[in-house]
Order: sequence, then structure tokens, then C-alpha cells
Amino acid sequence: MTKQKPNKRKYLPFVSATVLIVGAVAALIFLLTQFALEQWQERQTYILSAHLSSQEITTELCTSMSRITGFEKLWTVMETEITLMVEDWQISTTLMGVDLETFPFTTVRSAGEKNLGSVPLLLAGEEIFNRMTDPNGTAITVRQSKILTESMESLTAQIILEDSNIAGDSGTSGDSDASGNTSAETAEFLGLVSGDGLYMDADQMRSWLSGHGSSVSVHLVYLQIKGKSNAKTAEKSLTDSGFQINNLSI
Repeated sequence: MTKQKPNKRKYLPFVSATVLIVGAVAALIFLLTQFALEQWQERQTYILSAHLSSQEITTELCTSMSRITGFEKLWTVMETEITLMVEDWQISTTLMGVDLETFPFTTVRSAGEKNLGSVPLLLAGEEIFNRMTDPNGTAITVRQSKILTESMESLTAQIILEDSNIAGDSGTSGDSDASGNTSAETAEFLGLVSGDGLYMDADQMRSWLSGHGSSVSVHLVYLQIKGKSNAKTAEKSLTDSGFQINNLSI
């Protein structure tokens, strides 16, 4: 008795239909996933930093930026170049004056409760100690950086204005202003935040600079925008207006 071979052709339509159905379902799942992701992104908030080097960012400019679609918040940032000295270590960096209570920090470590008074309080980026050197330019070791971090609650620091920021500077080195007053100031740490920035309360910074015959104007703002598409539109609009934009969380 001859055994009949299975007729493969009769299964082809079924296999083809199954492949088409599976493909259609996969495509539908992909589209639904993309749609859900886009909807989620439109509910999120995004932080942009906008820097304008050609002119000061005035109150009028801030008001104009507040009309951006999706705008939620704006923070102005004062900047000045300083040398930060902690024990035998130092680093030249930008000190930023901000509203310490509302600025969008990500806190990594707190140095405990400290009152805002005559002694400047600093929030330091967690990476800042890792970039310090001794006066000869020798890089700090991992162990020494860890010691500074772990003793941050009791650390004091010296912040010294760069010569170019001191009114009446004659181009010579030193840490005194035109009135003969030292530009160094003793400061304490409030805590560590993500990144490697260095921050001071804006009013404290303005007062300190004024006391040394120096002042700064605002050239940097941070914007909080709701919705990814709004953030992208804001980025293009600000870039077209001459701003340099960094996407901090977009």
C-alpha cells in the first residue's frame, strides 16, 4: 500500500494568513506603544538652560520667555569666576547665584540644617572635589576626595574672586580689590548636588560682590517646559533668537 505524501500546498494559505495576522498584531502593538510613549512625554516636564552671551537677560526678556507654550517656571542664574579652596586643595570654577529653595537641584548629600546668615553657604556638585588640585597642580587622589566629601558637614572653604571680576583691577595677581579689601570669603557647605557646579544664594552672592566693588549681570536662565514637543519648539525658537541651549532633561 502506497503512503500518500501530505499536500503542503493546502497549508500555504493558512500559513500566509497567520504570518499576516501576527505581523499586523505586532505593528499594532508597536504603534500603540509609540502612541503611549508620546502621550507620556507630553505630560512630562523638561528643563532647558538658555545662555545669551551677547547681552544681558533682562526682566523684559524673561517676561517674553514666560509666554512660550508649555512654560511653567524660570530661574535666573548669576555667574562669576572664582577659586574655591578647601584645606590644601583648590579649583577654579564658576560660582552660580540662584534661588536655593526653588532651583531644580538633585540633592545627593545634605550637610544638615544651616541658617542663611552672614557666612555664605554653598551647594557643591558631587564631582567638584574630584577635580581639585594642590597649589602645584597635582590632582587630588580618590581617597583624599572621599575624605573631603565625608567631612563636608564641618568643612570650611575660601572663595576668592578671579582678578578679572574685581573693579579697578590692574591686571596684577592678588586677591584684593581696588579698595585694598581682600576678595576672599569664608564659606560653608549646605550639601552636595548632582553634577560639578557650585552654587550660592543669589542675594548673598550679590551682596558679596557688591562689597568688593564687583557686580554681575544675568546671561543664563533655566526654563521648565511641559511637554516634549513644546520643549523642542522652545529650543528652536530660543536658538533662532541667539541663545545657546542645553537640554538638561529632554
